[in-house]
Amino acid sequence: MALFYFILKAGQRHYPDRDAEEFSDLEDAKAHAQTAARELMRNRESKTRHWQIQVCDDDLQPRYECLFADIDHSLVPYGDDLGGSIIRVARTAAAINDAMYNIEVEMHNLRQTMRLLDIATANFSRTSGWC
Repeated sequence: MALFYFILKAGQRHYPDRDAEEFSDLEDAKAHAQTAARELMRNRESKTRHWQIQVCDDDLQPRYECLFADIDHSLVPYGDDLGGSIIRVARTAAAINDAMYNIEVEMHNLRQTMRLLDIATANFSRTSGWC
């Protein structure tokens, strides 16, 4: 048995599952992610197609991402052309949301670094006699 963590990526918000779950292998974890995605998507498919569930191993390394649009059975009547276009749009929206989330995380890290730098330079100025 292996431990897997799941992260719901709902737009630019990420909801990590803090408790790992045991599955026999990655395929079982993928199936679980797809089942959870179908439940979350039910009756609001068009609003959640760009959502994803990321499956991470016990080292928190991403192993699989389930894009809701990829498992959305309500797209079947639209055929390959239109249905495929909808999936591509959802995939692009998910990628943009991931990029925006990553930018926000990096901006938060930068602000923390700048605060620490301000504290360090203030302490340095007081102890060194400069300024």
